[in-house]
Amino acid sequence: MIFNSPGTRYIPVNPYRDATGESTGLSQQQLDMRRKAEILQYNKTSSNGKITKKQNFAGVVGRRNQYSSYYIRNLQNGTANLDETCLLIPTSTRRSDVPGPEIFLRYDPAVPLYNYNSSQFTYGIQNTDEQLQDKWFISYDTDVVDNRIAMMNIRPSIDTSPYTYTLTTSIALSIKGYVLQNDPSGTFTLRIPQDSLNLVVKYGGQIVPNVNPTITYSSGFVQDVSGYITNAMSSFAGKIFVGNVTFSNIVLLTPPGATYEFYIEYTQNRVIANIDNYTISAIMNFKTGTSNSGLAFNTPASSGPIYTFLLTG
Repeated sequence: MIFNSPGTRYIPVNPYRDATGESTGLSQQQLDMRRKAEILQYNKTSSNGKITKKQNFAGVVGRRNQYSSYYIRNLQNGTANLDETCLLIPTSTRRSDVPGPEIFLRYDPAVPLYNYNSSQFTYGIQNTDEQLQDKWFISYDTDVVDNRIAMMNIRPSIDTSPYTYTLTTSIALSIKGYVLQNDPSGTFTLRIPQDSLNLVVKYGGQIVPNVNPTITYSSGFVQDVSGYITNAMSSFAGKIFVGNVTFSNIVLLTPPGATYEFYIEYTQNRVIANIDNYTISAIMNFKTGTSNSGLAFNTPASSGPIYTFLLTG
């Protein structure tokens, strides 16, 4: 008789009993929670299951999938364990667009995965999109005054934490204003010593602690700029490239999905004579040449190349 040997009987695993028949103490709610947490780890935001560049940028700007600033500060201070990944942080279903009443989802590896098909067919070794991605995504602005100069989003392909980064930006000094009295003798001296610059890194709008970079100036950096007003009873404006500055030894934790913002604060150091109204600023990520109207610079601009922005790690 053909096929007289019956096949192996399928006996599904009972998640409510262990191998000895004793109760596991698990509830249906715990099993459902475990399955939801597993499913929501995967991207379903585009037709092929992978997030598009446009969606990624929107997510970065909107700070979706972010760790809390409290968690990042504790990691940076050493009071939290990096092994406590985002999977273990309770997250509202509203942040994952799950329909129904709001509940908080939490991944619990102690609960077995039940009613979930994890079968995969592998033919040879393949590189996933995440493995081929850069370790971080960088966006920066140019000619920035008193604002964020750059933003970095850590990608899933990151291979270690923390990372030590080096940031380089080009800087110009700017002065503008007007003279009320008919006196063309107005003069100015603008200074930019190393202690006048401060790198600030933020996460979730909060300053990341223990960021103490080393500051170095490029060859030919101009630390003192002087000039004078050429026209009385008129407005004036000028900007001059002074060189590139590098902030090295920037140590940051790099959990996937984290987004950092970079700011450079400039403390004014100047000597002004016979000028009634003026504004002085440092322009970061400078990319254009020196210009002036109604004034003249005694100091030539830096002759070095302009490195608008560079972040390496």
